[in-house]
Amino acid sequence: MPTRLSVLAVLSLVVAPALAAGEHGHDHAKGPNGGTIADAGRYHLELVARGPAIEIFVTGEDAAAPVPSEGFKGTLIVIVDGKPARIALAPAGANRLAGTAAAPLPAKPKGAVQLIGPDGATANGKFN
Repeated sequence: MPTRLSVLAVLSLVVAPALAAGEHGHDHAKGPNGGTIADAGRYHLELVARGPAIEIFVTGEDAAAPVPSEGFKGTLIVIVDGKPARIALAPAGANRLAGTAAAPLPAKPKGAVQLIGPDGATANGKFN
């Protein structure tokens, strides 16, 4: 009889590839604002970087309905000059959060974001 550890190991081999493709089992193309899309719980996030300026556009699960950014806050962690940088995100109108990096970022930065919604619930996304 397999032990719990071996069952978990087998499950991780089956589940890991699906998670690598995104929470909903699919990859996303370029977003409507030209950025990279990531799943974050019940939201889709689009990361747009222009120099040191960062914008995160928030839409619903359908990736079409804008979610008002009022009451949200977040943190984006990206690699800048080989070191992790934390960038605070705050509402910046409509369905957009914004922040500024200490140095210009590449057009498609890689990193992770954590959002805290107006209800206190957190959502995490990863940009590859």
